[in-house]
Amino acid sequence: MIRHFLGPLRRRLLLVFFIVLAVPTGFGILAAIDHYNGQVDQALRSTERYATLASNNETNLLWQSQRIVDDLAHDPVIRGMIGGGGNVTQCEATLKKAIDPYPAYAVASVLMPSGEALCRSTGNRVKSAAASQEWFKEVVATGRSVLSGYTFAQTLNEPILAFGMPVSDTEGKVIAVLALGIRLRWLAASGQEPGLPPEASVDLLDKTGLPLVISDESSGSGGLPDEVYLKKVVTGGALTFDAVGKDGVPRYYAVHPIASGSLFILLGQPTRTLIAPLQRDLGIQIATLSLVVLGGLAAALIGSQLLVTRWIARLTEEARTITLGETPEPYNFSGAPTEIRELNDTLMAMAARIQAREAELSESLAQKQMMLREIHHRVKNNLQTVTSLLNLYARIPRGEAIKQAFADVQTRINTLALVHRHLYESQDLREIDLAAFMSNLVRLIQDGSGVPTRRVRLKVDIPAITLTGDRAVPLALLTTEILTNAFKHAFPDHRAGNITVQMRADAEGRATLIIADDGVGTIEPEKVVVGTATMGQNLIGAFTRQLGGKLTAAGPPGTTITLEFDLEPKPAEPIEPKGEENAA
Repeated sequence: MIRHFLGPLRRRLLLVFFIVLAVPTGFGILAAIDHYNGQVDQALRSTERYATLASNNETNLLWQSQRIVDDLAHDPVIRGMIGGGGNVTQCEATLKKAIDPYPAYAVASVLMPSGEALCRSTGNRVKSAAASQEWFKEVVATGRSVLSGYTFAQTLNEPILAFGMPVSDTEGKVIAVLALGIRLRWLAASGQEPGLPPEASVDLLDKTGLPLVISDESSGSGGLPDEVYLKKVVTGGALTFDAVGKDGVPRYYAVHPIASGSLFILLGQPTRTLIAPLQRDLGIQIATLSLVVLGGLAAALIGSQLLVTRWIARLTEEARTITLGETPEPYNFSGAPTEIRELNDTLMAMAARIQAREAELSESLAQKQMMLREIHHRVKNNLQTVTSLLNLYARIPRGEAIKQAFADVQTRINTLALVHRHLYESQDLREIDLAAFMSNLVRLIQDGSGVPTRRVRLKVDIPAITLTGDRAVPLALLTTEILTNAFKHAFPDHRAGNITVQMRADAEGRATLIIADDGVGTIEPEKVVVGTATMGQNLIGAFTRQLGGKLTAAGPPGTTITLEFDLEPKPAEPIEPKGEENAA
């Protein structure tokens, strides 16, 4: 059905134009969406910055509280009162003088660790209830400054936040607590800092999740989310989140902790004012790009008929005539585009060239068939090599060793498969890129050995040279034997180490392969070279002979195996006939 619909050239041209327009339009839409996501992310990040800005009042107030109690802790009158030799009246006057410039403070007190009040700025000497409050216990127990949560001061008849700082002796023992009572009504300035969005809700929570200041007192809840979110805020489980406020308005909330989590600024921005304008702009951009596509298709529909398809119809008639072996009658292509006129001239000469083209195709087909025969020949030879390897391993007695033996065979078969893969991927199907091949080979061997790269590191340094498949197979199998042996024996007991595989080649075509490890060096080098130890080492010798190379080994420490061979095989020397044969 689709093929039938796309039969006419005009429809196909429309499809081409649609694809041409759809690609940049698609990228444009993706860019618009990406820009939209970036703007949304910026808007959300701005909410976090606004939450930090909204905390300026509380942050400054806590800094000021710390400075006041620090000054009081070093005041001689206060130190004397704590030491037991001070004057209560002077102490009260000193405390009152310290907080009078700041209406935010309701009272300043000097308390003993037992909770007894030595003096207060208000002059009220009623027994303090601080000893039973958690913030006071934490100050005495930890020896650090603490800001309380919501506290109702009976002596002041108003809610406050208590800020307490310990005073310690030379041995670090807390001997007194300096306390400030911060009026909650002075914290109502939260969210009134210049620069905050007018529609933002700003709420202040204590460390239990209790709202101290809400953005809309008339509603009783303001823009606060559900209590579940408030619990997550005070436990550090949510610093940003989306939720619906108790007033029914969806918001994006950002949390800014103050005083190590003693207070929390919770700022929320309505989603409709934060995201909706960005969504509207995105919709406009997508609609504009879609209209551009529709307009382009309309122009393509008209232009393809006038400029292309009517001339193509005439060319079709000429081609049909040529296929019948006849000479087409000339059409008047004077008004056609230059390309159409050139195509018409080409059609006239096409019949004469068909026979020559058929000859070229026949020659090309013969070449490809020869290449395929060469590939099949290589595969046959390599499969024979695999069969020989399997016959060797089949002679191993049955038992646990047979599993490892056939695992080794699998590694070697994979090596041969890798050679063929690189042959298929090469341009001439006969030579492989040795650098890429050896890099893939050593990774294949390490993966098959099960030794992780973080324990034994492989370094490969192979020059950019090519090698025929006949030379690559024995070189790959020899490398497989050496590396497999290194992974098995060079690093026992999960020992870490390094293996280096590098090759050098000179201008005369002589190559040197060096495989070195820094392992325990338990293999005797002379056995590796002579091939009198294991079957794997016998195979190393066989592959060395197949390459016509020379193998040397050194170690310990570690083991270094060096192979010298020719990149191209040497031509066979002619055999001289014996004297008797000459006589014959």
